[in-house]
Amino acid sequence: MSSDSSSVLVGLCAVLLSLLYFKTTTAPQTHKVAAHNHNSSRYKALRRKNFPPPFPNGWFHVANLPDVQHGKVKSISALGMDLVCFKGSDSGEISILDAHCPHLGAHLGEGGVVVGDHLKCPFHGWEFDTSGNVKKIPYSSSKTIPSKCKTRTHHTRVILDSIWLWHDAEGRPPLYELKEMNDVIKKGLTLRVVKQNTFDQHIAEMCENSADPYHFQTLHGPLPILGLNKVVGCRHTITQKYPDKENNDDMHTCKFTEQMSDLELLGGVISFRKWVPFAAPILDSIFTSVVFEGPGNISFSIRTPLGEMRMFMTNLPLEPFKQYVENHWFAPWYFPTFLVEIFATLSAHALEQDRQVWENKMYRNKMNLVGGDGPFPAFRRYWASHYSKHSNDLGNDLLEW
Repeated sequence: MSSDSSSVLVGLCAVLLSLLYFKTTTAPQTHKVAAHNHNSSRYKALRRKNFPPPFPNGWFHVANLPDVQHGKVKSISALGMDLVCFKGSDSGEISILDAHCPHLGAHLGEGGVVVGDHLKCPFHGWEFDTSGNVKKIPYSSSKTIPSKCKTRTHHTRVILDSIWLWHDAEGRPPLYELKEMNDVIKKGLTLRVVKQNTFDQHIAEMCENSADPYHFQTLHGPLPILGLNKVVGCRHTITQKYPDKENNDDMHTCKFTEQMSDLELLGGVISFRKWVPFAAPILDSIFTSVVFEGPGNISFSIRTPLGEMRMFMTNLPLEPFKQYVENHWFAPWYFPTFLVEIFATLSAHALEQDRQVWENKMYRNKMNLVGGDGPFPAFRRYWASHYSKHSNDLGNDLLEW
């Protein structure tokens, strides 16, 4: 055997011995216990027993005008319903109907087309008007159309190019109107930035944050900027006001304010307000007023040294524990769009600070509150006002509850 062959053999033996050594000296792999999964059927069912009903009564943002322009039909699956939204090409009227044709059940949004002010079914050509009535059956020899041949229509509003649907477990007409967006129209603010996201949580969670001032010092204590969040912290000042029947308050609204009272470096060792020139007036000039109009609409008025921005956060329950969130940011014509984008990005990052808690927490009907906790009982009374007799019946037929 040549010396080269001997060297190769010795090398192979060394490699095999090394592999054998590491195999016999490293710890064996243990069986991995199934990890927590907030989307599991078991966990969803457990949460359903504790949380309030998934679909409260109120106005919900379900589409935008571009979704139905030029004869397009928007299919919507939300609030435990399958719906279609379309715009009459003659009248310009926006309509939202139940999605399935009363004839043989075809989905009106999947292949359906707008003909004048009618929505034409893709299966047999039945045509529905904006009130859900059948106006034409192309092959029928009957002189009259049975009254039961109609699909349900829903109350809608169009505000700031957004389409809103009224949802009520009792089938009642709207109990209130949305007013906060009128201020944007009056002031001539323009839409600058739109952000979207989804959260695996109950719809109550975002609103309940208003009653929880201390979590602003913990979850929202770090500045929501990657890199700085490890060294720069925030201190917040929060106030709340919930509706009171005795004072004739609008029972569908509640309000709170938030102000970043200070920025702190190195765990509070250095206060920006005390040590950084001009920090105090700048911090004092940034102030946020928040108004909840029902369960799905949150209006933010952000006062800055350059003027006021308005942000409308809409929360649409796609499923009992799946929320679609859309944020529309408005500003005066002179306000730099890149600054609006910065505020919108910081706001989105602040929501992400809550995500892990929201998506995994359990609802406590009987809270163990201590001194220093916020006005949770007042908030819970406000939230309960958005449910009615049959609210708990909605969503029970959905799978994986």
